[in-house]
Parts: sequence; structure tokens; C-alpha cells
Amino acid sequence: MTPPIPIQVYGINLLVRLMVEGPADVRVHCPKGSPIRYGEVIARGDGFDEGANAFREMPELKVVVAFEESAEEVEGHYFYIGGEEYRVIRLDAIILSFPHE
Repeated sequence: MTPPIPIQVYGINLLVRLMVEGPADVRVHCPKGSPIRYGEVIARGDGFDEGANAFREMPELKVVVAFEESAEEVEGHYFYIGGEEYRVIRLDAIILSFPHE
């Protein structure tokens, strides 16, 4: 179990810990062939979307999210802690979320 990371996320952003391999029970395929990445939600913003001036529903903590990542460009901002990769991504990048095993 990963200890809590003392990082605050704001708005409609999510902090996800990338998974080396996707979950065995759910696989998302892109018809264009773009890679799909999976991560566990570690922290999330309050869901306030400034552009829409409204709150949006956010995935729960510890759920797995899937997002598309083009071969040329990394999705979101990233950093490493203890050899694990973390990403700060916008809610709009998420294709789906589902409970972890």
C-alpha cells in the first residue's frame, strides 16, 4: 500500500499513479490505435470547473481510470516519487473509471 502523498490537487484535475500494466478485467481499445494508459486516482480537485462556472462529478479515490495518450505527446504533467510515475491530468482526459479489484 502506498502511503498518502501530501499533494493538493485543484479544480477538475486528478492525481493518478500510473499502473505498469492495465487491470486484467477491463481493457479499453482505441480504434485509431492510440495507447491507453491506466492509473489509480490518488488525489482529486474539488470538481469546480471555472470555464463552466459549475461543479462536475469527479472519480472517487482509489478507482482506476483509463485515458488515451498519443504516441507523440504525454498526457498531463508528470513526476516520480520512489520510482513510481504520477500524472496530474484533467477530468476531460478520462475515458472511464471503475473500481479497483
